[in-house]
Amino acid sequence: MKKNEGLSEQVYNYLLSQILSDELKPGEKIAEAKIAQEFNTSRTPIREAMRKLESQGLIQIFPKRYAQVATFSEKEIQDIGMIRISLDILSIKLAAIYGSKAELLNLKSIAEQCLEAFKNKDGVKRRKLDSDFHKELCRISKNNLLFNMQEDLSLKIQFILMHNDFKSVNDEQHLYQHIQIVDALIEGDIEKALKLDIQHLSEFYCLNIDSPIEFFLKNA
Repeated sequence: MKKNEGLSEQVYNYLLSQILSDELKPGEKIAEAKIAQEFNTSRTPIREAMRKLESQGLIQIFPKRYAQVATFSEKEIQDIGMIRISLDILSIKLAAIYGSKAELLNLKSIAEQCLEAFKNKDGVKRRKLDSDFHKELCRISKNNLLFNMQEDLSLKIQFILMHNDFKSVNDEQHLYQHIQIVDALIEGDIEKALKLDIQHLSEFYCLNIDSPIEFFLKNA
């Protein structure tokens, strides 16, 4: 069992790397037999790895063990955006209470590194750091359940960032907003941080909502 668990983790990391590096593309069938041959293993650990990836929303498994890389519709992306904003709103409020100056400065460093990765045209690093920013914001909230929910979305969002061209968004300005959000938190201006975050994400996910700041903050 332990051997299978080790192989399953290896296969999981291999497939995850293939998906997040665009070696495996949306809708592409996963060649189970080829992976079994490459790892010199039975298909059991491969199926365990695929079930984990399915639970994270990165692959789809169909009857008769047919599996392919996931695809996301516009509606599904917008649904993720709605949840992302809701999690960030609570994260910002809690981070303002429980976050230390050192933690906020570390968060700002992640934001700066993300912007730098974009300028250096390092898409993989930029996507990871973009996701890390929102996870770290959530971690500072000191709410483990909230962090787990944010982490659950993390890989989906990296995948969406890779495979969708958000032409309505100025990438550099979008990433600079991370820095502005942290600066507002450091200054103790929670309302400004909230408004920046809502604008940041509602534009990115193209949410079809009139006055998103009012929508998310009213009675929040």
